[in-house]
Amino acid sequence: MGRGLLLHTITLTAALPGLSHRRALTLSLTGSAIANVLPLGGAAGVALNYRMIRVWGHDRAAFATYTVITNIWDVLVKLALPLVALPVLFLTGSQIIGRYAGAALVATVSGATLLGLVAAVALSGRATARVGAALDAVGRQVVRAARAEREVAIGAWLLRLRTDCSSLVRSRWPRLTTGMLTYTATLAVLLWGCLHAAGAGLPLQAVLIGFAAERLLTLAGLTPGGAGLVEVGLAGLLVALGGEPVAVVSGVLLYRLFTFGLEIPVGGVSLAAWLWLRRGAQPEPTPEPLSGEEEAA
Repeated sequence: MGRGLLLHTITLTAALPGLSHRRALTLSLTGSAIANVLPLGGAAGVALNYRMIRVWGHDRAAFATYTVITNIWDVLVKLALPLVALPVLFLTGSQIIGRYAGAALVATVSGATLLGLVAAVALSGRATARVGAALDAVGRQVVRAARAEREVAIGAWLLRLRTDCSSLVRSRWPRLTTGMLTYTATLAVLLWGCLHAAGAGLPLQAVLIGFAAERLLTLAGLTPGGAGLVEVGLAGLLVALGGEPVAVVSGVLLYRLFTFGLEIPVGGVSLAAWLWLRRGAQPEPTPEPLSGEEEAA
């Protein structure tokens, strides 16, 4: 799992120019630890990462771009997995999908639709402007109700953010994609290894279906880190696909121990170490933008 997190830093460093792999790993570990413990921990993790990035000298705009891009890439890969899993099953002539073909097809079409919507909003300036205008209207109503005098300019901020994100994505999309795909592949191999070690007796195609479902379940966010929901959903699906129940549960719990449980103590230690090292330290200067030659390197 440590190797997977290191691979993930490829995406994180690509999304924030000037961020080192060591600091990217610290962001990943500490943010995940907070998100896995607290209700609505995702927001708390983002707030912690914001504090750390500001201390390291990056500005607010860089953090906003980093947060948007890394989350969009994460969601896109998770939504794309069913689009990969179903064709693999058909091309390999697998009979494992059987009676679940209808549900799998619906899930795949739904995933493709969501993928298209996310991409449209992210890439279209017109869609961004419409979302911004709607948010401005809501914001003005809130300000009016609170009898406050504040200018609402969410739409303009969103357009600037989209411009910043588009510029970075154009130059760094290969690194962003490579990091996310290799990290995801490492997780898939880890799930297969845990199930194999537990003796679940599942073919690779079934593990692929289970992994695609597990990645989608982590988007639900109903509990910290998807705790409970992910384990029950993944184990239930794998048993339905022919896995030995006790072995499947053991394999799923082992997988979640590596991908969820261990992040809490390791991330907690990382956070404690960062706080201790930052005692009395001054914010670092903002890193200089990379030149075209440095980008190419």
